[in-house]
Amino acid sequence: MQPTAPRAPNAIARSTKVTAALPWPRSGPIGGGLIRETFDNAAFTHSAIGFRYRILRTGAGLFVDFQKVDGTLHGRKLLSWFVGSGATARSYIVADNQYLFEAPVAYYTASAKWALAPAYDSYAYPFLTRAIQPGCLTCHASFLQPIAPTQNRYDAQPFREGGVACERCHGPGERHIASGAPMLNPAKLPPAQRDSICAQCHLSGEARVMQPGRDWQSFHPGERLSDTMTIFVKASRKPGMTVTGHVEKLAQSACKQASGDKLWCGTCHNPHAVPSATGRAAWFRAKCLGCHASAAAACKETQAARLKKQDDCTACHMPKSTVVDASHVVYTDHSIPRRPRTQPTAAAGADLVPFGGVAAAPRDLALAYAIARNQTKALPLLEKAEESSPNDVEVLLYLAEIYRNANQYDSAVPLYQRAMRLDPTQVTASAGLGAILMERGRAAEAIPLWEDALAKSPGLVLVRTNLAMAYLRTGDAAAAERHLVKAVELSPAFAAPADLLRRVREQLPK
Repeated sequence: MQPTAPRAPNAIARSTKVTAALPWPRSGPIGGGLIRETFDNAAFTHSAIGFRYRILRTGAGLFVDFQKVDGTLHGRKLLSWFVGSGATARSYIVADNQYLFEAPVAYYTASAKWALAPAYDSYAYPFLTRAIQPGCLTCHASFLQPIAPTQNRYDAQPFREGGVACERCHGPGERHIASGAPMLNPAKLPPAQRDSICAQCHLSGEARVMQPGRDWQSFHPGERLSDTMTIFVKASRKPGMTVTGHVEKLAQSACKQASGDKLWCGTCHNPHAVPSATGRAAWFRAKCLGCHASAAAACKETQAARLKKQDDCTACHMPKSTVVDASHVVYTDHSIPRRPRTQPTAAAGADLVPFGGVAAAPRDLALAYAIARNQTKALPLLEKAEESSPNDVEVLLYLAEIYRNANQYDSAVPLYQRAMRLDPTQVTASAGLGAILMERGRAAEAIPLWEDALAKSPGLVLVRTNLAMAYLRTGDAAAAERHLVKAVELSPAFAAPADLLRRVREQLPK
């Protein structure tokens, strides 16, 4: 059955009888927010690597303890900030001298238990130094206060508002205050600009490629997101659900394909309120019937079965399903299937295409494959992009990394050097070029490069460990010890600096 046209977008503001205050995806200091963590299930073992985690609250704050089961490596970190409302889950931030890092544990609300944060099961030790860059926070907090030129250092208060502020969707308020001009209304924008507001946080895709000269704060409501970045998705029609893939899944639905631009996120969602728990089924059923007027009569489910599910259309046609990029959580399937289905997973090497049919430059596709870690497809495209755009820093860095990983140092070095001249704030070239120099026995030349990289991103503990080895080779054991102490402080479960520090101290004068 083909859906008829949805009601006008502004209809979302007229039916609020069953709504309750919206639990914004807030972030803030530990102890705040709309949920309270429980600690009945606050200990678990990551069996694959043999580490035990325990989360505990004391008078001094919330901590995560970790210890290798054989007792050789252990540590404790204070959790300083939380990220997310906790409606589904909540992540945490570890701070070190105002440098922010993602904690390896998360709280999962539905099961009221603690477990590894998404993607942390791929590490061989408790990974404590994943830098929280502004692009990581921008969908969870507003008015960020990063300190340039570092990657992940912020003011003492890293953001001034712990959630999605009004300006994220309605544009800057200065003009409204100064002139009295109305704030931007997303529902009245052309479809591409309207949908871009939702897509900025609800369409991650496989890779987001920034346009030259643009960054995480370039997009403003009223613009097309594609003018700031090109978002690539897998060419497969059924790539599986992801945590932030709602826009992509909706585009795959028969409802969207039949309705076109008339159907968008705001057709069913009121961005300022959500249905109450008791009114949720009726709220969304009314949205469905706004397009499918005869659906109630045409539904082939038994009356008893429908009543059992509160006559909730979404229970069958937008079921909660697992996602491919996180464990312990389920999300609504916005592809609106006629019947529930098992979520597929597209092949790892699937082709990438720009979402929404936007035009993508060859340079963008090259970077998309590089970001998606498909070096086979990325390499020839990056080489062509470097020929046509020799001053594109992103192209230079990704291409140089591929060359370095293939031990093609002579090809990598000039690319790193050019990137450093073009963008002194970057870190990748400093770290990579230092590694090549160290490999070639030029430790003294590697030292200033690695010191520069660590000044901007101190959590690069492998770089810091290699820097300590460079200092040892140049005879400066005191500097080596200083960096190893810091490496162990940042990442006490990472064995390499701990082992090297022990050996260094055995050789130092008593």
